Amino acid sequence: MSFWMREASLQIGNRRYSMDNLYFEFEVPFEDSDTLQTAKFKAYNLSESTRKSIRRGSVIILNAGYEGDVGAIFVGQVSACNHKKQNTDIITEISATAAMDQWLSAKVSKTYARGSTAREIVSDLLNLFGLEIGEFSLAVNKTYDRGLICNGKVKDSLKQIVVNDCKSRFLIRSGGVIINDPSKGISNGVILSPQSGLLLSGSESEESVVAVGADSQKSAAAKGEDGNFITRECLLNYHIGPAELVVVQSKSLNGRFVVARGKHTGSPRGAWKTTIEMRPA
Repeated sequence: MSFWMREASLQIGNRRYSMDNLYFEFEVPFEDSDTLQTAKFKAYNLSESTRKSIRRGSVIILNAGYEGDVGAIFVGQVSACNHKKQNTDIITEISATAAMDQWLSAKVSKTYARGSTAREIVSDLLNLFGLEIGEFSLAVNKTYDRGLICNGKVKDSLKQIVVNDCKSRFLIRSGGVIINDPSKGISNGVILSPQSGLLLSGSESEESVVAVGADSQKSAAAKGEDGNFITRECLLNYHIGPAELVVVQSKSLNGRFVVARGKHTGSPRGAWKTTIEMRPA
């Protein structure tokens, strides 16, 4: 991976920009929960026509990485936008939420027959709205002996069945739905070492530990744990996301960990990194 060759593109509505023709910055948080995260963007000196075209609900897509290895970090829609003048620059600040929100907020009213299984019902709900499925494996496949009535928001029905009834993870990631056992991670073969981009601050022998706040949103597995998460930084890596199973290899830390939360931050000449908080797998 050529760490020194940053590459990114930002699509706003039907217009797509690379960092070669637009200076922009981004901060994209992610978390192992069913809550949709809000990403923040700053774009400098967009044309007047482009600024006027940005509306609530406009598509916004961020791809970032390095020359020859670029992938999606965020797929969503504009939730808020403002423009301000700073010296000779016009800065457009955009907040955006995952595009799945419009589908998961849609309403459903459907009755499922006696003996229907959770897998059958969830599959039907996802197919009704054409949602992309990244992984689908329920920890418990409950059978509804008396049938089930789903009436209300799709997200509420899915959360009730997947999380409450089937004790499984329900996660929105990169424009798709992940459903699996919360005690397990999602493996893309990510190995973090100094050679592969792990960033070390201060003494390598000192652990950087972040306490979990009482108001933090956590996965079902994380909620059952007392103690702290370990935080690490690496060069920006679009492969890393919520619930990612990563292997860490360094002098002070070795083992397999599951990512609980984190964020991707980047700009053409500033930060270009992924920060993660993780727990032992």
